[in-house]
Amino acid sequence: MLSNGGRERRRRLWTLRKEVVMDGDSDLCVLQRRLAEAGQSHLLHFWEELTVEQQQELCTELQNMNLEELGQAFQRAMRDGDHLAEKENVDARMEPVPWDVLGSTTRDRDQLPLWEAEGLHQISQNKVAVLLLAGGQGTRLGVSYPKGMYNVGLPSRKTLFQIQAERILKLQQLAEERHGLKCVIPW
Repeated sequence: MLSNGGRERRRRLWTLRKEVVMDGDSDLCVLQRRLAEAGQSHLLHFWEELTVEQQQELCTELQNMNLEELGQAFQRAMRDGDHLAEKENVDARMEPVPWDVLGSTTRDRDQLPLWEAEGLHQISQNKVAVLLLAGGQGTRLGVSYPKGMYNVGLPSRKTLFQIQAERILKLQQLAEERHGLKCVIPW
């Protein structure tokens, strides 16, 4: 529980760039109630772990969301999805991709230099990005941060995210060296 001085300090900290983002505890309570009504209370689960700036940013984003509209869109999608599931089973239509359209690094070794050259060319043209699909919070691992930050016991003590970042930077470097162009791989 915050003292009156602590509450006042927190209220002052909510002011950013001369714009009041939140007016302290009362606005936080309003936001908590609004999120609870929309079934989204979990969005504030790690609130206390955020810096004041991060709290302000999250608060602004959440205040700008139309939670009712999002909830209605979700309900429509679920309702429509149930309706489609009755008409057709998508799994029954799934088939493997034909081998003739699939390249394989083990089967098509003679193609590797061509694929590498084309890949580095596309990187040099800033036409490549990386979308890293990581599996959420590491709660089953017993940690409160993303699994990609988990120490998997490597001698280098690097996280999986760090290894991925270093590989992306290395590809940028290779493309720049080969094509003489400054490039960035967003991720």
